[in-house]
Amino acid sequence: MTAKKRKRGRKQVRKQVHTDERQVELLPEMGPPSGDGSTKDDESVVEPTLEAATGASTERRAPPESVRNEPAADQPAEELEERPSMAAREPTEGGPERLVRPAGNQLARARALVEEGRAQEAIDLYRDIVEENPASLKAHNNLGVLFDELGQHEGALEHFEVALRLEPDNVEVLTNLGSTLTALARFEAAEVLLRRALRVAPDGLDARLSMGILSFRRGLYSQAESELSWVCARDPTNGPAFYYRAESLNREGQFEEAGTVMALAAELMPLDPRPVYTLGHLYDRRSLHEEAAEMYRKARELQVT
Repeated sequence: MTAKKRKRGRKQVRKQVHTDERQVELLPEMGPPSGDGSTKDDESVVEPTLEAATGASTERRAPPESVRNEPAADQPAEELEERPSMAAREPTEGGPERLVRPAGNQLARARALVEEGRAQEAIDLYRDIVEENPASLKAHNNLGVLFDELGQHEGALEHFEVALRLEPDNVEVLTNLGSTLTALARFEAAEVLLRRALRVAPDGLDARLSMGILSFRRGLYSQAESELSWVCARDPTNGPAFYYRAESLNREGQFEEAGTVMALAAELMPLDPRPVYTLGHLYDRRSLHEEAAEMYRKARELQVT
C-alpha cells in the first residue's frame, strides 16, 4: 500500500493515526464544562471509529477512506495484481526468490466489504488471503489497518511488523506501524519509524501528520502545532490535521485561533462528535454560552448516532 490517508470522500480505509482508545467511547461522558469550561489537559483524544471513517450511514468514523490503494472491484483483472515493486517475495527451493501475487479479485472484494461497513467480513477475507499467501504485503497492511481502526492495536502491530519485514522501506507501512506504536504509548519506537518514513518521503503528508500527533501525545504542543500546520496548508481537507492542530492551540492557551481551526475540523469531520464538543468548550472560554450549549447538544446527537 502506498502512503495513506485522508481526504474527505476518498474511498480508502486508513489508519487514522492513532490514539490508544479506539472502539471505546468516542468522548468522555459529555456534560457541561467544569470550572472555566476548559478541556482537561489529560483528556485523551480519541480517533474517529472505523465506520465514521467510512463515511457510510452504517459507519462510525470519517470515511473508510477504504483499505488504502486497493484496486476498485470493477477494474480490469490485470490491474488488480500488485505492482512488482510492491509484491512480496518468497524464496523457492534451490532457486532465487519469486514474486508472489495474491488474487486481485480477493483484495478488491475485501476492499468492497470495508466500504460497505462489513469490517469483520473483510478481516475474515484478508485472513484467508494471508493464509494462502503469507507474503501478501497488501493483505497484512490492510489487516493491520482494520485491527487498528477497531482498537485492537496489538493485532494491528503483528500484521504491520510482517508487512515491514516484507518491504522495509515502504512509507505507508512505516507510518502505520509508527502510528500504532503511538497509540500504544511506545513513543520512542514510534518516532524512530516515523523519522525513517520521512527520510524516505520528506513531503509525506501521512507521516508528517503521524509525527504531529505523536508530538501532541507527548505534550509537545508547539512542535505539534507547527507540524500539523504544515499538513493543513498542503491538504486543506485533512480533518484530523485540523483537529489535532486546534487541540494543540487549545493546550497552548491560544483559544480564539483554536476555535477557528476547530470549526474547520468540525466541517471536515461531520460525523465525529469530538471537534464539536471541544468547540463548545472553546465557546465557553469566550463566554459565548448559547453557542457552546448548541455545540454540546449537537455533540451528544452525534455520539448517539
